[in-house]
Amino acid sequence: MTKTSVKKESEVSVNEVVEEVVEPKKLPNKKQVRLLFKYADRGEAKALGAKWNSVEKMWYYPSVDGSIPIELNKYKSYDIHIDYDDKEYWKEALSSLKWDATRKLWMVNEEDHLKFLSV
Repeated sequence: MTKTSVKKESEVSVNEVVEEVVEPKKLPNKKQVRLLFKYADRGEAKALGAKWNSVEKMWYYPSVDGSIPIELNKYKSYDIHIDYDDKEYWKEALSSLKWDATRKLWMVNEEDHLKFLSV
């Protein structure tokens, strides 16, 4: 004959640890301010808070309100429109020119954006 014991929910052994699942605090949605810079400048940008998005293959700065430190302004990405026929010319003229395949547009950093606007 076997005996079975039934434990009531109100009975808790001293040795049992009751774990309570605590959900992490939800942070407000952060914007990813895109950055464009040369590979050699990544150390400086990382020191200023730049992060790498491995999915989109882009550097960005996490910001709640869209603002970035003044030192990172030179790396901020600007969207530009270039006609397909002119792309080879602009590739030579703008060193930071990069195609964003997801959004289907060209991007440049601040220095090249000023060059683009002055032409």
